[in-house]
Amino acid sequence: MLPRRILAAWRSPDFPPRHLWSSVSPLRHPRPALLAGVLTLLLLCGTGTYLLARDEAAQQAASGQPAAAIVLRELSSRADDPRPLTTAEVFPDEVVVAGPTANSYRVLRVQALQRCSVVAEGALVALLESAGCDQVVRATLRSPEGGYVITAGLLNLADSAGAEAVHGGIKALLDNGSGRLRGLPAGRGTGGLTGDATQLGWQVRGHFLAYAVIARTDGGKIYPDDPTAHQILSDLIEHYLRTRVLDRRASCGAPAC
Repeated sequence: MLPRRILAAWRSPDFPPRHLWSSVSPLRHPRPALLAGVLTLLLLCGTGTYLLARDEAAQQAASGQPAAAIVLRELSSRADDPRPLTTAEVFPDEVVVAGPTANSYRVLRVQALQRCSVVAEGALVALLESAGCDQVVRATLRSPEGGYVITAGLLNLADSAGAEAVHGGIKALLDNGSGRLRGLPAGRGTGGLTGDATQLGWQVRGHFLAYAVIARTDGGKIYPDDPTAHQILSDLIEHYLRTRVLDRRASCGAPAC
């Protein structure tokens, strides 16, 4: 915009005003000097653009491909996603930071099992077996303020159809008291995870079921409208397990990576 204004003014028959040039410079023909200045400005702008474009190209070359080229896999079947879950993949750190406000959950205990029946009770055991569940990776964590403990994890099912069947069946089993997912005790203050005053949340992504069992450290009841419990379940299930952990797996282009 600035070069255009300068060129437009330079082309004007009234440019330059006599009082301006007489007070600034004794030159009788200022147009060549002004044109040289404009060309220099344009050259500098063009050089800056080229340097910026060259830097972006170098960054893309160093990374191997543009970020926009990364495509997330569907994770719809264990046949297409055979790599087993590991504790290093799901809970690699001593603290899980998750949620819109970056809440910090201290990891108390981590466990990987090849028998899903260990984490379930009642009719849910048979439901998991029918869906081809062959692995669970779970951890027990303490909430940021310390008033709640949570067992959160991923169940590895055969395919997305089986995962959806489990997802739909859990609520019916909970409602009639014929099955549930167990929490994992991890020392003092976590005993409530094995009691009846727990709350459960779960979501499906591909052939995985992400879940969390939550209890109060004082053993008290968790009411359905408890905002802290809702935030904890959202942080750990939606933002951490279902999104962050499984996004990382889904962005991996090869089954063995």
